[in-house]
Amino acid sequence: MRITILFVLAAGATLAGAQSAQAQSFTGPRAEVTAGYDASHNDDHVAGTPNTLDGVRVGGAIGYDVAIGRNFTIGAEAGIGFNVSGKVEETLGTTNVRLTSGRDIDLSLRLGAIVTPSTLLYVKGGYANSEYRLRTTVGGTTGPSVTRTSDDNDGYRIGAGVEQMINDHVYAKAEYRYTDYGDNLARHQLLAGVGYRF
Repeated sequence: MRITILFVLAAGATLAGAQSAQAQSFTGPRAEVTAGYDASHNDDHVAGTPNTLDGVRVGGAIGYDVAIGRNFTIGAEAGIGFNVSGKVEETLGTTNVRLTSGRDIDLSLRLGAIVTPSTLLYVKGGYANSEYRLRTTVGGTTGPSVTRTSDDNDGYRIGAGVEQMINDHVYAKAEYRYTDYGDNLARHQLLAGVGYRF
C-alpha cells in the first residue's frame, strides 16, 4: 500500500512538472525568420487592368510571451518583411508603369493555446503599415524620363498559426495573415518560419 501511495505521489509530481514545463516552453523572448507567399489585391473596378501584386515575402519578427495558467499564453510581436519578387508592369505606347511593394511592418498581440507539450495554436491581431512603390517611365525624343513615388498604407492585420517545438529552444511555424487597408486594398500572406526561444 505504501509503495502504491509513493508511486501515485511520484507520478503526480512528474505530471505537474511536465504541465508547468509545457507552459514554460512557449514563454519568454523569441526571434524568428519567415518566408512565403504574399499577395496584395486592389479592385479598381476597371476591366482588363491587373488587380493583384504577388510574390515571395521574406522577413522576421521578435516577440515576448507569458503564460496564462498552464495551457494558454499571451504575448506581443513586432515584425518586418519585404516582397522580393512581386511586381505589376504595364506598357502603353512609350509609357511604362511598374508597381512593387516596399517594407511591410506590423505590431500585434497574440493569444495561444498549448494543445500538446510541443504544439501551440494561436491567433493574433494588430496594426500594419505597408509601402507600395510606383515607377513611371515616359519615352521622349531626348530620352526617357522616370518618376518614382511611394505610398504608405495603414491597416489592421489578423492571423492564425501553429508553432511546433523542435527542441528546448528551436521551433518551426506556419501562419496565415490577412490585412485590410481600406479603399478596396487587402493583403493575404501564407508564411513558414523557424524561430528561437531564449
